Amino acid sequence: MTETTYHRITITGDPGSGKTSFARNVSARIGYELITTGNMFRELARQKGISVTALNELAETQEELDREVDDYIKSLNKKKEHLVLDSRMAWHFLANALKIRLAVDPDVAAERIFRDTERGVEEKMGQQDAIKEVERRKKSEIHRYQALYHVDISDDSNFDLVINTSHKTQEDVLSAFDAAFALYKERLTQAA
Repeated sequence: MTETTYHRITITGDPGSGKTSFARNVSARIGYELITTGNMFRELARQKGISVTALNELAETQEELDREVDDYIKSLNKKKEHLVLDSRMAWHFLANALKIRLAVDPDVAAERIFRDTERGVEEKMGQQDAIKEVERRKKSEIHRYQALYHVDISDDSNFDLVINTSHKTQEDVLSAFDAAFALYKERLTQAA
């Protein structure tokens, strides 16, 4: 009897790239469980009464904030089911994953964040402030994961598929996923 190889689709992306919406769409499209670590971080920020950006900056000096989430992600290697993970670092921790990164132009990211009704009040701001906040958050995350794990989350060579979502429809992005997912499943089948 051969052991089943479980699919792990990891999705990361720049703030405002549409990462969470894309992860939800992928999960619905292929019927795999979705795990979103960003929700864990947002809840922690809410509990502390600070913005997500402020929590990211705090995590630069308080490693335990990331380690708890990252240890949870590592534990998913033992989970016996197919998964979609919306996470900054799942691509680094999960074996045999399809690693996807979404990129976005800063002005488009700021506009999306500005219009996003799901984000908390702490993330609402003017357009110019939103652009600065997106860049500040992105730099904080790059610095943080470089210091913690010696990886650059913005280095496209770490990923199987990189999509700049700035001027693409959701269906365009999902079509790119479909092609990459088919290749990924074929690769896993050949390796088994």
